Amino acid sequence: MYYFIVNPVSSSGKGLRLWQEAREILDDGNVEYESFILEGPGEAAELARFLSLNRTPCTIVVVGGDGTINEFLSGLVTCQGITFGYIPTGSGNDFARGMRLPSRLEDIMAMILSPSKFRNINIGVTSSGGQKKYFAVSSGMGYDAAVCYESYRSPAKYLLNKLHAGKLIYLLNALKLLVSIRPFSIRLIMDDQKLLTYQNVYFAAAMNTRYEGGGFMFCPKASPVDNYLDLIVVEGLSKWKTLLILPTAFKGKHVKFQGIHIFRCRRAVIQSDREVCVHIDGEHFGFCKKVSFGLLKEKLRVIAG
Repeated sequence: MYYFIVNPVSSSGKGLRLWQEAREILDDGNVEYESFILEGPGEAAELARFLSLNRTPCTIVVVGGDGTINEFLSGLVTCQGITFGYIPTGSGNDFARGMRLPSRLEDIMAMILSPSKFRNINIGVTSSGGQKKYFAVSSGMGYDAAVCYESYRSPAKYLLNKLHAGKLIYLLNALKLLVSIRPFSIRLIMDDQKLLTYQNVYFAAAMNTRYEGGGFMFCPKASPVDNYLDLIVVEGLSKWKTLLILPTAFKGKHVKFQGIHIFRCRRAVIQSDREVCVHIDGEHFGFCKKVSFGLLKEKLRVIAG
């Protein structure tokens, strides 16, 4: 049985438009399915909780952006018996990019309805002050989180989504915030053993896939199936050098510059000298001083191309 969780306002209405096209394919093929059109925050999590408890085994397909996936994951009681499909309709679509999903709806639907390949992916966990949430793509603190926070609130995002250039909002806010961002200091402990300290940190992010922020390949070797998180720390750079390096991250070329540190671990704890902005899959997690990143023991079975 197929269950579709649809965010109709994703990317300024693109979610609803693509769902209408997908529904025609389902009806033409006499596919048995049930759909849920989201009307507000928290509904995707409630549906994930209900379906994972009462409707397994099943295939659940999210129609939305990375934020809709994140909310869905936050409601899962268990990954057992669930096959996950995804129709990307967001402005960033980093999960689809990291999973190398096809861009055409017809190809995605064919893959979902006649799956031949699956990937059992890791799910990341971010914890701070008794609060815990899951992520599929990445979770970070500092500059990248502030960019996501500002992009989500920006009125320009709606316009750019209408112009099919939604991911540009991340780049525009990245450039704007670089002027005002204040670096911070961190103590980083990986796998309860290795301790590192850094001054003048712009951001630190735990990556489950290679991309975040609308296509920045911050950790080029990150894989959602290897049982590890890839960690990037950016520190000790001047703002003008950061500005020059940032565009190279679209191709993963930033890793060769001094001040860019890439690690691989199963768990990381970061203690900052002050509260900084934290995100999970581009969604605002809060302002935190100490954050832990890890992985769930369970994996999610995902339909892949």
